[in-house]
Amino acid sequence: MKFSRVILTVLLFSLIAVSFSFAAKDTVVVAMMQEPSKLDPITYQDAVTSIVLSQITDPLIEVTTNGNYTTEGSVLESFSISPDAKVYTFKVKKGLTFHNGEPLTAEDIKFTYEALKNPELGSPHRKYYEDIEKIELVDEYTLKVYLKKPNVIFLATAKLRGHVLPKDYIEKVGWDGYMQHPIGSGPYKFVRYIKGQEIVLTANENYWGKKPKIKNLVFKFYPESASVVMALQTKEVDYVIGLPAEDFKMLRETAADILKFGTYAEFADHRIVFNKRPDCIFHDVRLRKAIAYAINIDEMIAVSRGDMAVKAIGRIPNFHAAFSPDVPTFEYNPEKAKELMKEAGYPDGFKTKVYVASSAQEAILEAQIMQQQLKKVGIDLEIVTLEWGIYLDVTAEGEAPMFIENWHASGSLPSPYTFVEIWHSKSGWNPVFGTYYNPKVDELVDKIKVTVDPEERWKLYREVQKIALGDVVCIPLYWPIVGIAYNNELNIPEELFNAFKIPHYHINEWSF
Repeated sequence: MKFSRVILTVLLFSLIAVSFSFAAKDTVVVAMMQEPSKLDPITYQDAVTSIVLSQITDPLIEVTTNGNYTTEGSVLESFSISPDAKVYTFKVKKGLTFHNGEPLTAEDIKFTYEALKNPELGSPHRKYYEDIEKIELVDEYTLKVYLKKPNVIFLATAKLRGHVLPKDYIEKVGWDGYMQHPIGSGPYKFVRYIKGQEIVLTANENYWGKKPKIKNLVFKFYPESASVVMALQTKEVDYVIGLPAEDFKMLRETAADILKFGTYAEFADHRIVFNKRPDCIFHDVRLRKAIAYAINIDEMIAVSRGDMAVKAIGRIPNFHAAFSPDVPTFEYNPEKAKELMKEAGYPDGFKTKVYVASSAQEAILEAQIMQQQLKKVGIDLEIVTLEWGIYLDVTAEGEAPMFIENWHASGSLPSPYTFVEIWHSKSGWNPVFGTYYNPKVDELVDKIKVTVDPEERWKLYREVQKIALGDVVCIPLYWPIVGIAYNNELNIPEELFNAFKIPHYHINEWSF
């Protein structure tokens, strides 16, 4: 009898263990090194907010792994562009619904455009929509967008930031209500957001597209890389967004038995940004050039990322047709830096600051290396680290003389337009990145938008970079190669490891 009880107990615990194992496969835990600033689809500036909202909402139009536009995976059945690139016609798929059961129609797309254009809502991306003259609802599922002038990159910059929003729901609950409980037509539905801890989503069983294969999706926040590495090794988390390069390389060498690995070239650049406002010391181009000559970028890359980066020549990555191999560069030359400082009236050097997000481990390391290098030419550099949301506010308000950041062109994929548009004097981003004005740059950026022939357009991109980087509007450091380490029980399609797709924007295609 006792023997039977032992057997039953063992079987019972085995069943519980098996049940728990199967239950665990219903949930994927994704770690983020930064917490979203706010779940506001209109004003957000950070990639992590975009990642979360992309699970909840659907894009107006999608991009293939080759960088071409496609309606597959988007809310559109089809789209067309008039020969003069002034009229864009969008036909919406019929039968799509938001998470509350209401239909998604052309009116929701019109509403989203108008929200992004509305100055009262304060979108930093409003400039991208200023060319819109009117939006016409042809019928319930068709709308036409009329532009004031030709704009061949309109799809890239005005694709609603990847989020079609529910008009009726937002008008009912307000924007604050939406941020508290966002809904969309996407593969996952919002469950809860516990600040400082996690965001929980669950599969949309009525999703029209590729239905999620994993029922529950949890985003957990890990500001310290040591804790996220441990959580990955113990399989407390299944995937990490923003894993530092050094941690990726360490895990690849030591944890190949429990993890899988993937890499992709990011459509981004890592750079030093200057505040060029008249009241800032770096309004003087000679001092910006002095910084450029005083830093050793090769040393920075070797210490912070090693082979997980490609030294930047210009801003647009070398895998894109607009890459410019002959933009101005400033090789390490401390003596030249001292000459420029003397010429600018600082023969004995000066004090300044560089701001870095406290969660940006690599940027902090780069700032420390930069601090040592600048000391050799007499520049006393203070490193200021701030929590992510505060960092965004402070840098936007012009308090930082310099800051280090990673700029991802997700807002204009597959076009590199946002790499150069931020230098236009009327860009909404220009003041954020330090106020720069060059009439020739304005002219060329405007010309990019109306140049139909792609080869001619690529030439314009190259010319813009030559001028702006000759003015040292910023210092491009490198193009990141992103390393992904994830649970070896998790299956992620190989084609998602791509600059134009990216695995964590398509979690509905993952499986255990």
